[in-house]
Amino acid sequence: MNIFIDESGSFVSAQDLGAWNAVAAFVLPEKSRRGLEMAVADLKRGHGRVGKREVKLRELGESEYISFLVKLAKLDGCLFFIATDAGLNTPESVRAHQRCQAEKIRLPIEKMRFESGRQAVERLAEQIENLPPQLYVQLFCQIELMYEVVSRAVTYYVQRNPGTLSEFRWRIDQKNHIRTLFEDAFEKLSPAILQTMSLTKPLLMVKEFDYSRMQKYEYAPGEMPTYLTDHYGIPMRGEGGFNIQKIIRGNLQFMDSRESDGLQAVDLIVSGIRRCLRGNFQSYEEVATHLGCLMTQAIHDDFPFRLVSFGDEAPANPKTKTVANLMRKFAKPMLL
Repeated sequence: MNIFIDESGSFVSAQDLGAWNAVAAFVLPEKSRRGLEMAVADLKRGHGRVGKREVKLRELGESEYISFLVKLAKLDGCLFFIATDAGLNTPESVRAHQRCQAEKIRLPIEKMRFESGRQAVERLAEQIENLPPQLYVQLFCQIELMYEVVSRAVTYYVQRNPGTLSEFRWRIDQKNHIRTLFEDAFEKLSPAILQTMSLTKPLLMVKEFDYSRMQKYEYAPGEMPTYLTDHYGIPMRGEGGFNIQKIIRGNLQFMDSRESDGLQAVDLIVSGIRRCLRGNFQSYEEVATHLGCLMTQAIHDDFPFRLVSFGDEAPANPKTKTVANLMRKFAKPMLL
């Protein structure tokens, strides 16, 4: 399974509502990679691009962009995204969210038996607390997105193409050749956060489905971590399960998008999502429909994406509501 991730927007607090920022993942089975490469190559050829030169959304007409989405919809890929309205995320509300998360991390310190463990938890809390606000928002959205991908993509593909679950290749757009502050924060903070998420909210598994291709990602008997119960007092649910750290960290790379057709494709997708949520396509309803065709149905037929706020919530504008409802209507069914 190939997972290409990119974001659109700066995640900096904005003065006006409707200032959407998004992070998206396009998941693609290995057997469909050639089709993706051809779709990107056709787009570049039409704009006189050669070699590693990319095409950006601002260069495409709407009909051309829609045609590109139609090609992607034939590849059995899955689109996931999380978006946040920077107009709701005031610096004060983001800081308050950070402090709240840091305090939640600190809560079990007094129950922990070993000093080394207490110090490690305190360091994690301080790192989260000290992140620049926009970096914290982006990191929070990306970690939530990656967990969402694992949760739902596994259920989708285990029914249709279980072989694609034998390996997870994460490719994240690298903004600079020099390691960025975001990449450093992601590397340090995401493992502990994802591990905690997976143990308190186990990944969905359906007894009747065949997960044998994912055997190397399962906890063996007796390997399931118990530190949340031992030190934090959080009860474990169920026996066994998947090691989400191994799923995500086993094959993860930050890459220059010029080296990856998949990253170039998801750049166009996430830029389109952001523009669509803002209602800035002339045919935004048609674009929303075709983006929805790339998504998979969520549990209980909820929206196939997440909109998150770090401050007070406010009603979405009519265009955003229309976009959201169309994406949900045209998302692919989760169950066969």
